[in-house]
Amino acid sequence: MINKRKILRLIIAIIGSFLLLLTFMIVNMKVGLAVSVKPILPNNQHNPEATYYDLRMEPNQEQDLALELINTSDKKQQVTLQINDATTNEIGDIDYSDRSKIVVRDKSLKFGLKDIASSESEITIPAHETMTTIVHLKMPPNQFNGMILGGIKVVSSEKSNGEQTSTNQQDHAPKTYIVAVKLTETDTPITANLNLLGVFSVKESKKNSIKATIQNDQAINLEDIELTAKVYEENSDKLSFQTKLTGYRMAPNSSLTFIINKENQVLQPGNYQIAIAAKSKATNQEWQWDEELRITQAEDKEKDNLAMSKESIMFYTIIFVSTFVALLLLLLILLILRKRKEKRYAEALYHKNKEREPNNKNPKRKRKSEGNKSDSVRRRRSAESKRQRKSTPNK
Repeated sequence: MINKRKILRLIIAIIGSFLLLLTFMIVNMKVGLAVSVKPILPNNQHNPEATYYDLRMEPNQEQDLALELINTSDKKQQVTLQINDATTNEIGDIDYSDRSKIVVRDKSLKFGLKDIASSESEITIPAHETMTTIVHLKMPPNQFNGMILGGIKVVSSEKSNGEQTSTNQQDHAPKTYIVAVKLTETDTPITANLNLLGVFSVKESKKNSIKATIQNDQAINLEDIELTAKVYEENSDKLSFQTKLTGYRMAPNSSLTFIINKENQVLQPGNYQIAIAAKSKATNQEWQWDEELRITQAEDKEKDNLAMSKESIMFYTIIFVSTFVALLLLLLILLILRKRKEKRYAEALYHKNKEREPNNKNPKRKRKSEGNKSDSVRRRRSAESKRQRKSTPNK
């Protein structure tokens, strides 16, 4: 019984640990930043209401930007700094992270923040201390209109002297803070301009899709963009489907790639006419393009196979986890039922033995009383025999 109880406790501990691990895999319980970042705005801050660096610069000017790093935790923090150019991501927003491995540098970008800014790459901040780091700027020699836009990415993680265990990996997870940097030299207005760089087809999630790439080739960010893409079959005025996107933004000298989807339907191979329109409500400008596209059955097989592989891995992982949990629960239920059965059997055996005890005690008492009775008879006969001997005369 003791061994079975140990096994039961072990099963319960395994199930509890597994569910706890699964919870931590799904939900990230770590919130907040161990290191806070505060830009110290200089005197040439162009917009005093901005919380980021919005600086009015001059050609060949050199300037140090001070950045205050505050460690509010009880442990050392390892901080790395990155200088990044602003780009436009797939969801239509300005992105200040490092996307150099995802997108190539736009051909219209003459000078980026990475070209003119430098800083320390790594800093260690002691617990409950504040340090100031410097980002050095050196402007291009020739004056330019528009802006240079980028960001200072600060990534902090707990300073570890040894190997990390599974229990403290959450504490060592990196935390990110980004400070935008906007540099201008003149107030000369810039006229925005968009170009359609290309339309192409890809195969994702087992179906064909169309993607289009639009370029902002001017040194100005473009706000509140509305994109409309209409797809027609070749030599037909009948609209096959359309996509409309609103509220998009584009960074200066950057490109945006967006998907033209046919919701809940498969895009069949064939020739198509695509009409794309882009409109900025901020500048009241509009651009239109017409492109032809041929979609074949064998488009992008490598991406399709990769998507299918990921789906298969996820499917089998879910099956394995579900089966493992089900088996543990089944084993736990069987052990509980067996324990209850043994308990009922022990109780029945106890009551049965208890019922037999009175019947076993009576024969003993009877035999004892009979033995006492025979002893008294023997004593009585012995006494009578002695009396008879005394009363008989000697011859």
